[in-house]
Amino acid sequence: MADDLDDDIRQLADLLAQAERCVAMTGVRLGATEDTEAKAAGSAWGEFASLEVLLTEPARFWENWLPRALDASRREVTDAHRALARLEAAGVIKAIITQAVDHLHGKAGDGDLIEVHANVLSCRCTRCEDVYALAEVEQIAAASDDGVPRCTREGCGYPLRPTGTLWGEPLVEQAIIRAWDMAAWSDLFLVIDTQLRTDPMAMLPSVPLKRGSKVAIVGTTRTRYDRYAKLVVPRTGPEVLPGVADLLGC
Repeated sequence: MADDLDDDIRQLADLLAQAERCVAMTGVRLGATEDTEAKAAGSAWGEFASLEVLLTEPARFWENWLPRALDASRREVTDAHRALARLEAAGVIKAIITQAVDHLHGKAGDGDLIEVHANVLSCRCTRCEDVYALAEVEQIAAASDDGVPRCTREGCGYPLRPTGTLWGEPLVEQAIIRAWDMAAWSDLFLVIDTQLRTDPMAMLPSVPLKRGSKVAIVGTTRTRYDRYAKLVVPRTGPEVLPGVADLLGC
């Protein structure tokens, strides 16, 4: 097993070393071994974390969304996040596109990060657009009679909403445009720990493939693009990324 892991790390490192414009795409959480995207869509999270519930049942929305957002915000950067940051700092990877909302890639390094769902670290007023850190939102909600956080600006008082994308609304437009542009620009598109089942992000690897660029996939479940990929590593990102960064001297 150790020899197989070493071989996977070496093959991925070789592919990265040959690329000049590698762009990485990560799923909702590095190291996820189950179909996290589809699971979320069909779960209670997919049911209440929606624009419709926010507008029609705001107290229910915040009762469910806020503690989960706080949990996500408390996640810690892992060696896999650090390895990607090291690869980007060394110029091996040029940008990271992510479906994650915990902003751990941003905490791990100061690179070109494209968060297509934004993140859960802040909320904004639906009227004056003032932005509140999640810790502030927690305090405001706790002090509210109905648990719904509202803008504290004098004369406003409008309800807050998450800055990030909710179920039932489009992804961040500028982030999607940049993600498509970077995928088209890449000569190696590296997919890590995502099932590629949720559109429009599920279609993103088709962009470099249509341009004749290489795609590499790291993950423990099959995707629709495996047959077209230059390399498929059937392991999670945390299993291979630190070793790849070490091997490339990053």
